[in-house]
Amino acid sequence: MYKIIGADQKEYGPITADQVRFWITEGRANANTQARAEGSANWQPLSAFPEFADIFGIATAPSTTSGAGYVPSPEQLISQDYNLDIGSCVSRSWSLVKNNFWPVVGVSTLVIFISAVINQIFGLFTRPAIQEMIRQHRFSPKAIFLVLLIGILTAPVYSVLFGGLLKYYLKLIRAEGPTVADAFGGFGPSLGQLVLLGLVQSILANLGFLFCILPGIYLAVSWYFALPLVIDRNLGFWDAMELSRKVVSKHWFLVFGFLLVVGLISVCGVIACCIGILVSMPIGLVALMYAYEDIFRRQTP
Repeated sequence: MYKIIGADQKEYGPITADQVRFWITEGRANANTQARAEGSANWQPLSAFPEFADIFGIATAPSTTSGAGYVPSPEQLISQDYNLDIGSCVSRSWSLVKNNFWPVVGVSTLVIFISAVINQIFGLFTRPAIQEMIRQHRFSPKAIFLVLLIGILTAPVYSVLFGGLLKYYLKLIRAEGPTVADAFGGFGPSLGQLVLLGLVQSILANLGFLFCILPGIYLAVSWYFALPLVIDRNLGFWDAMELSRKVVSKHWFLVFGFLLVVGLISVCGVIACCIGILVSMPIGLVALMYAYEDIFRRQTP
């Protein structure tokens, strides 16, 4: 007998193995559906159960990382295509955030608050230069250089902070019981790679924007999933950037459209007396982590 977590994040069952197979053929369940065998306390994807390996075309038991089930290799990710359903990602995100409202909003608010404090501290160095440009109605090369420099120096800090927050969201999606400590997981073993990722991404993206806006936009979108790849799969910063770029490039405009949707969700939060961003931002980021799951972790071999 098994219990199943549906797309609405509700628990169903107990049901028999035959019923599970029927649900799979109906499309009500898939390789990524979280399930728990009777007598077990661990939730895992259906693809991780040997008894369902044949229906998913898995010849051997899948490899696992942090209980997340089958994880395709970088080579497989590059060679395989993928589907990205923006509406499904947003819908699942809304359900997950709604069902875990206070923990998600509380942890997200904490990370946002810390980021805002850091932003204000570094703003002490850039604010005079920006105010001078506004007063004189002209761009000063020295002021522009200072703003870009501070932006590059702060990027690694935000990579570490938001890397931990994404780890928290991923563990929540996988029903792994995340804690507040997970939201600061960026200060763990991946710290060095996250710092390098933020620094290198910021430098190269700014160069892209300086020479021509389009290359900067292309790189920013292409590298978006590098952060979860580092914090989740422990990849080196450059390997994560390259893997993200190669995979995203297959459907770059679709991912770009997804990021625009997430941006609109955040804008709605700002319009709602600004406080709404404490809800809209988590919804957007969790939706992006569902996209990460669908693209980078939930493909069958």
